[in-house]
Amino acid sequence: MTLSEQQTSSKAVLGKAVLRAAEHLHLSQSQLARVLGMDVVAITQLQNQTEIDPNSKQGKLALLLIRLYQALYTLTGGDREWINHFLASENRVTGGIPANQIETMDGLISILNFIESIRAK
Repeated sequence: MTLSEQQTSSKAVLGKAVLRAAEHLHLSQSQLARVLGMDVVAITQLQNQTEIDPNSKQGKLALLLIRLYQALYTLTGGDREWINHFLASENRVTGGIPANQIETMDGLISILNFIESIRAK
């Protein structure tokens, strides 16, 4: 496999993975667009041509979102009801509603760190 093919492959894997994570986290297209710093049209295009460059800003945010999903999944044993409740509910520790907080880079990192710290205990 050439370097170009590997890069294309990693872009496709990341695109598919972030779409799958967003689906499992019950994020709408507009929410995913805000998380990744893209517009909704770009998210629609992403569903047709599933490629995100891992080295781009959107790629780095996509990797963080996937890590968040994996951390939540591991923490709860895959309990989607708990994950949905956590994301949609006001949280005194994080100071807001996690689904809204992850729409900014700082918020996404903060929620990810919070979940990973719980998981580490």
